[in-house]
Amino acid sequence: MNRRPASELGPEALPALSGRNVDQFHAESWLIAQESSSRVMLINKLAEPKDDGTGDIRDFVYVIISTDSMASEPGKPVWAVVEASACTPTLDLGDLRAGAVTLDPSSRPDPNSNSVPLLVTEFDCNSGQNAEGRVEVVKLVETDTTVEVVVGVRRAALGAASCQSNPPTPFTVHLGRPLGDRAVVNAAVVPSREIALPTRR
Repeated sequence: MNRRPASELGPEALPALSGRNVDQFHAESWLIAQESSSRVMLINKLAEPKDDGTGDIRDFVYVIISTDSMASEPGKPVWAVVEASACTPTLDLGDLRAGAVTLDPSSRPDPNSNSVPLLVTEFDCNSGQNAEGRVEVVKLVETDTTVEVVVGVRRAALGAASCQSNPPTPFTVHLGRPLGDRAVVNAAVVPSREIALPTRR
C-alpha cells in the first residue's frame, strides 16, 4: 500500500484537496491510493474496524475525489468528492476477486484432517446466488504455525445481475498435512488476518 500522505499529491492532483466537500478530510492523516490529473483516491485506517459478522471486516475508509462530478461543466472541471465508503484492502488477484471468508460452523476444522471447510461470500453482484464452481485457491502457504490461504472468486458469466446480498458458498481447502493447532489465515486481505467463525448468518 502507498504510504505517502495526501499532502504529497503531485501538482496535477493536488487541487483535489481544495475540492467540494473535501474539507472534512485532513491531508496529513490520509494516504494516497491512486492519483491522476482527474481522479484521486485516498484511504485512512479506521479506529474501530467494521465487522458485519460474516467475514466482511472493513478496517479502512476511502474517498474518491474526481473532476467527473456533477459540479463540472464542459471545459470547466471541478474537483469534488464523488464516493466514500468503508473498505478492506486486498491483493490484486487478476481475474479473480477476494470475498468474505469464514470458517464453516456446520463443519468445523478437525485438527486431524487434511482439509479446512470454509464459507466464501462473493462481493460482486450475482442476483443473490452463491459462487459454486467459481471459488479457487490462488495461493496456499503452510508453516508450522499457520495455514495462509488466498482464496478468490471468478466473476460469473452473466449479463445483468441484481445486487442483493449473496449467500456464502461452502469451499474446502486441502492441505499437505493435518491441520493440527495451526491458525488458518486469510492472506488475500492486507494486512492478513486469522479466519474465524461467523457471528451472523
